Amino acid sequence: METSTNFILYLHIAAGSISLVLFWLPVINKKGGKAHSNIGKAYVMAMWIVVFTALALSIKNLFIQNYIAAAFLGFLSVLTSAPLWYAKAILNHKKEISRSYFNRFKALHTVIFFMATGLVIWSVLLKVQDNAILLLIFGILGMTSFGDAFSNYHKIRARETWIVTHLRGMLSTGIAAYTAFFAFGGRQFLGNILTDQWMVIPWVLPSIIGVLGIRYWTKKFTKRQVATA
Repeated sequence: METSTNFILYLHIAAGSISLVLFWLPVINKKGGKAHSNIGKAYVMAMWIVVFTALALSIKNLFIQNYIAAAFLGFLSVLTSAPLWYAKAILNHKKEISRSYFNRFKALHTVIFFMATGLVIWSVLLKVQDNAILLLIFGILGMTSFGDAFSNYHKIRARETWIVTHLRGMLSTGIAAYTAFFAFGGRQFLGNILTDQWMVIPWVLPSIIGVLGIRYWTKKFTKRQVATA
């Protein structure tokens, strides 16, 4: 049991480390080029390994009654899987978003929203102490899926072009990856520098930078498409 758990953990760390590097390469490469596509595929593969190993570690923590770690890892795997899926799936719907795509898109965000709401309530019941702050932070982050969870087909279809949806999805997975890194690995590197409540800074910083990045690139590609229309 311990051997298999260690293997999953090391695989999770290795895939996560690779994804942290690969994330930036499609950003700096020419969009739509072969290198962009191939690196993007490698990044998606690494991130799916991260998602499934996180889910396996969540189940392991559930069995040993480490419920906060189980909830956090389980939620993080679901939170990451949604944009990871739709960022790739939207490439098959460049002309028209199908009903099947919309139904899966909405279902994933509905699950995320209700899971996130549960985490926020749980963190409050725990008085947001110790690791419960992670539940609160990621719960609030997950609750931003409210709009997608309760949207309708025509609104989703009209809201964004495929390239904006693809971009938003990929950047969202990067936010999740870097936030998880700072929440776990960063604690080892920054624990002596940022203590107590200050440790929240590296946990929320990827989300702040990521959201600003999504807004910037969304505006840039929207303007480019309007100019070429």
